[in-house]
Amino acid sequence: MNKKDDKRVHFYHITLSNGELLENIRIEGSLEWNLSGIAAHLVAVEDPDGRKIVLSKYHIFKAELIKVED
Repeated sequence: MNKKDDKRVHFYHITLSNGELLENIRIEGSLEWNLSGIAAHLVAVEDPDGRKIVLSKYHIFKAELIKVED
């Protein structure tokens, strides 16, 4: 499967540059794929409560992949 076509749901624990930890963040496709390219600076994700959060790739310090679901 091409990474571009990977629509599986990925779950991450994301540490921001200010030290804040966002746990169990849900995103369709991998974080790497969503943030690849010259113009990709923002990515929309969901928290465990289903609320949308828009993150800047410059504020993500660390992202730990927890699981992948089909």
